[in-house]
Amino acid sequence: MLAAVVDGTRGLLLQRAGRLHEATAAFDRVLAVADRLPVRDRTSALLNRGAAAIELGRLDRALADFDACHEQAMGADLAGIASLALHNTGFVRYALGDLPGALRAMAAARAVDPERADGVLDIGRGAVLYEAGLLEEAEQVLTQAISRMVVPGRAHHRAEAEYFRARCLLALHRWDEARTGAAFARRYYAGVGHPQRAAIARVAELEAILLPVRRGEVPVPEDARRHAEQAVGAAEAGDEVDPLLGQRPGLTGRFVAAQWYLLADDVAAARAVLDDLPARIDEAPLSTRIQRQTVLAQIAFASGDRDAGIEAVTAGLRLLADHRMGLGSLESVTAAAVHGVDLQWTDVRAALASGRPDWIFEAVERGRATFAGMGGTAAPDEPAVGALVTEARGLVARARTLGAKDAAVERAQLFDRSRRLLAVARERAWHRTGAEEGVVKERPARAEEVRALLAARDDGAVLANFLVVDGVLRCVRIDAHGARLLELGPLSDVTERVARTRADLGVCVNDLVPPALRAAARRSLDRNLAVLDTLLAVPLQAGGSLYVAGRDPVIGVPWTALPSRRGRRTTLRTYVAHGRTPARPGARHRLLAAHGPGVTLGASEVLAVGRTWPGATVLTGATATADAVRTALATHDVVHLATHGRHDADNPLFASIDLADGPLFAHELDSTRLPGSVVILSACEVGGSSQVVGGEVLGLTSVLLRLGARAVVAAVAPLSDAAAARVMPRLHEHLRVTDDPEAALAAALADEPEPVPLVCFGSLEGLER
Repeated sequence: MLAAVVDGTRGLLLQRAGRLHEATAAFDRVLAVADRLPVRDRTSALLNRGAAAIELGRLDRALADFDACHEQAMGADLAGIASLALHNTGFVRYALGDLPGALRAMAAARAVDPERADGVLDIGRGAVLYEAGLLEEAEQVLTQAISRMVVPGRAHHRAEAEYFRARCLLALHRWDEARTGAAFARRYYAGVGHPQRAAIARVAELEAILLPVRRGEVPVPEDARRHAEQAVGAAEAGDEVDPLLGQRPGLTGRFVAAQWYLLADDVAAARAVLDDLPARIDEAPLSTRIQRQTVLAQIAFASGDRDAGIEAVTAGLRLLADHRMGLGSLESVTAAAVHGVDLQWTDVRAALASGRPDWIFEAVERGRATFAGMGGTAAPDEPAVGALVTEARGLVARARTLGAKDAAVERAQLFDRSRRLLAVARERAWHRTGAEEGVVKERPARAEEVRALLAARDDGAVLANFLVVDGVLRCVRIDAHGARLLELGPLSDVTERVARTRADLGVCVNDLVPPALRAAARRSLDRNLAVLDTLLAVPLQAGGSLYVAGRDPVIGVPWTALPSRRGRRTTLRTYVAHGRTPARPGARHRLLAAHGPGVTLGASEVLAVGRTWPGATVLTGATATADAVRTALATHDVVHLATHGRHDADNPLFASIDLADGPLFAHELDSTRLPGSVVILSACEVGGSSQVVGGEVLGLTSVLLRLGARAVVAAVAPLSDAAAARVMPRLHEHLRVTDDPEAALAAALADEPEPVPLVCFGSLEGLER
């Protein structure tokens, strides 16, 4: 028995020193006499041997050990060991590319041992959240774990957490912090003689030096070649060690070295570094495989081989698209885009260098189309999630009834409890696996097909595709006759005017503000709208229909209120989407109209809208519940919601509209399929959106479009109840006749005396898949 104890201790020390084969042999000797050992010793040996098997890439053996460990530990009421077995099972799922499965296993580990406070379980969870693209969540988890490990005897786990946090910080562009964390990990692993982890940490350090140079944030150093040679050295050291958790330092080190050689203008050396890549790259994590395609594209573009560069970009984006099909929640699908940011940046930079508008347009759309759409999201199958959201809605509804000043503390507590419940529901959604049935992958639009479509329409329509590079707002303008690139000036000028416009609208629609102050705000609003018109719309020379594709800040501009766009069809989208069929004038539609509490003229508005459509369903008062509206969104092809709402900039999927029983959250609509409907949100600011890490845009309107809405009419800034009550019946009268939401909105606003920030979000009509 003493020999088994000695072998178990020896195996653990050998494992921490990176001598994995020797460690495994020691654990084998322990388990050879397992029937004579106490359960704790037996399960510990299984746990440690499984951990060594992960590092050696023997994932099937690792799973078998963890399953046996978990079963035996649960039977002996050893919660701490059982939770670690589940946690490590999550690591194996992560190495196999099953991120939802990994997160499920790690959530189960926390449930088994909820009192555990040493941060060990958070290390793996942070690593998986990073690979899923949920960078800010991952960094927060790992930071909290590290705070629990800054004590004697915890350096081993702290070094592991510092390494994974450094990966997050690199993706978040926090270069100095990333370098500091990676250096801590390298020093620790070098000190204990663990070459695998020391090599991996060294590569992360070199990336932290490289990336701000590549991004143009700091000048290219004169010793770029020396940095390349250091990376080659790290790669060669990494070749001598076994893979660790799928990470191959020899591989990543070569990618870093190649990029340094490119910065030193030595394309041949960069290509030579990649000539002899380590085998089994297909088993590397997604982020590493996409990094390879990024470097291949950079080398090809630097060599003047545009076809090869586009081929590498396309292959990398295909990897990302395939990965997204395995994810089952809208947020995780969107977050995955972060791994393609550098790849798209490489593509767009190369196209800009060419100066050819068609190439720039197509480079932008290659990335945006991949990041768009629903991926493989599936309907939630956990009743508990619905119960959490229902409870949260009730808390919010209760909080909003507490109007007295002395109830402020209770109201804040109710809101806080609601947000905590929603956070749990949100995290559980990350555990869902995608379902590919019926999912159509988005295809990027080509400049030639856009021109052909606009020529066939013969109505003078213009498509404007906005992009931001180096703080400068640019636009590729396409019409029936060709494409040209417009440089519109500093992004900061537009961002400032959009903020001023929103502030002015907020004052103008507030009846509690004195009339003189509202009049001053109206004058300021008119000036700011005129400036935005001069900056954005006038240079486009679009006398007819205008299709705007872009992200912040153009997606938040009240385009229909700009002087040159009043009464003209205008459509917004974050990318040039396919699949929208042309309008069918006179088509029969099912309408649902509902209004929420606190909208002064809401009841009369929805009744007026209902009278416009034969057979309309109108919900008022207590019948306008969240469940009724959520169901209607999936069954009606015109939905009008006269409700107050709010966009949550910190958590865009918590954007909501107020209904009789509380808020309906964008998060609740995840995986609902909409029948090509037109959704009209007669609510204040629910057309708002936030650009999350990776560049993707989230908010209620983007969720509805991703779920299948044909068009969404919503306000991007404060909207008065009176203006909505005037405009909406006119909009529906035109929509019933034309089946054209953009034309209906333009006609409804043409003679409106106030600037109204309603815009129509949708696709380029007639652009086929």
